[in-house]
Parts: sequence; structure tokens; C-alpha cells
Amino acid sequence: MMKEKYFCRNCKGLRNHKLIHEVKTRGGDDNDYFQWIRKYSIIECLGCETVSFLEVYGDTEMVAHNEDGEPDYYFDNFIYPLYLEQSEELEYVHYIPDSIKVIYRETISAFKTNSYILTAGGLRAIIEAICNHLKIKKGNLADRIDLLHNKGHLTLSESKRLHSIRFLGNDALHEIEKPKKDHLFILLDIVNHLLSNLFINDKILKGKLVETIIDKYDEYIKLIRNKIDKDMIGKEFSMREILGKSIRLIPKTEYKKLEDEFKKEINSGEIDYVSIIKEPDESIYKIEKEPEFVFDW
Repeated sequence: MMKEKYFCRNCKGLRNHKLIHEVKTRGGDDNDYFQWIRKYSIIECLGCETVSFLEVYGDTEMVAHNEDGEPDYYFDNFIYPLYLEQSEELEYVHYIPDSIKVIYRETISAFKTNSYILTAGGLRAIIEAICNHLKIKKGNLADRIDLLHNKGHLTLSESKRLHSIRFLGNDALHEIEKPKKDHLFILLDIVNHLLSNLFINDKILKGKLVETIIDKYDEYIKLIRNKIDKDMIGKEFSMREILGKSIRLIPKTEYKKLEDEFKKEINSGEIDYVSIIKEPDESIYKIEKEPEFVFDW
């Protein structure tokens, strides 16, 4: 076990570690007046076994004098990968639209390097990017946050929290006022909650086969693809037979519109794994082959 405790990004605190491997380097100027030492170590948390890279640096100028006037040399420690001491970086960030995702990742990177003014500006920029993605572009940011609530994307409490991010971002960018780290952690939690609700949670539910309402054509097609298997090839089915119990997921007001779009793509040749063999009362479909698997990025 190492003498000093180091931060574990998984345990979120200082923990005992064991040393796996270590390399030391040292140097100085030609007159040996100035000397430095660097130590590179691979370390493993004794609690959760998370592996980190530790860099320790010290030189002859890094000295503070104690009450007796004697020199106390100190060292700087750097742990990699860089980490957040509190809060969390979103795990399913790949579900976020690209225009928002790039700002989110850069904001997290700034926060990990203790660039607090840039972090505050980044959190504000995330809110603007969300508004742009949702086609809310009228007015200043304050007006657009209110419109997020008025259009049903946020609750009133959530919109009030976003104004807190706007205030902090404005102070950081316009007044060059450095925000407190604790405040940034609170605002990051707000942003994470918002992004999860808007873009992530529904996709996680569908990925775990939790049934949700299907009212968009791309979701309708994915459902049909999932329902068709090799045992159905060469056989004939109505759409109700293909969908089975899952037909309940499709609102009655959307059912005909979605099936009409499906038939349109069959007739145009865009869909080739199904053919239409009977119309007009109730369409009967022949399964020609299994649909090709398509990644849902």
C-alpha cells in the first residue's frame, strides 16, 4: 500500500492505492542550482480496483517555510484520466444530438481542468444549443428559456433552474467573474437532468424493451423490423398480425398514416423485405426476407 492517499474517480474520494509500476526521472541546470524530479506511476485503488496514472512533480523552487523558518518542500500530484470530484459526466452522451454533444464534452473537459469561467460559459452555451435544436430561436436567451416551458419541454421549476445557469454564464463571460466550483457542480447536475429527460431516458427505455408509445415513422419501421424473423419468410400476414400485441403502442389516430407511409416505401422500392399482395380492404403483406440490421446511432 502507498503511504499517501490519492483520488479515485470511481469511489469519488481519497483512497488507499497500491503501486503497480513506477518510473522516475530527474534533471536540472548546468550549475546544479535548479533541480527537478518527476515520477510516473500506475496505481490501483484498493477499494474498487480502478486503475489510474499518477504524475508527481517537484523542484528546488517548490518550497514553503514552516514556523521555525525551515524549508518544507512540496510536490504537485496529477491524476489521469482527469476527473470530476463531484457530480457525474453523462454515461449515454452518444444519444445527445451532435450540436449539443460537442459543447457538452468541451464543457466537461474545461471543468476537469479547473477552468471555471469556461465551464460556466459552456453550461450557458449548452442551453442555447438545446433551444436551437428544438427550433426555439426567437428572442434572447431569457425569452427562449421561457418558451421551452411554454412549449412543454420543461416544467416551470426546470425553467427557473436554467435561468440560474444563464445568470452564472453571463457573469462569467461578460464580467469575467470566476464562479465557485460548488455552484458549477449544482448547475452541471441541472444540465445533466435536462439532457437526460429530453434526449436520453426514452432511448434507454426502448433499448431495454420497455414499451412506449410509437407515433413517429422511424420508430414504426424499427418495430416492424424487430417483429419479422426468418420463420416468417414466404408467408403472408396482415399488419395487425405482424405487429401482434405491440399494435397497442400505436395511437389509433396515427395507425393509418404510418401504414400508408410504409406501403408508399414498398411501392417505391425503398423497402424490399416485404411486398404487398392484396388490397384494398386490408393490406396483406408477404415477407420476402429478413430486414437488414441497421444501427441506431
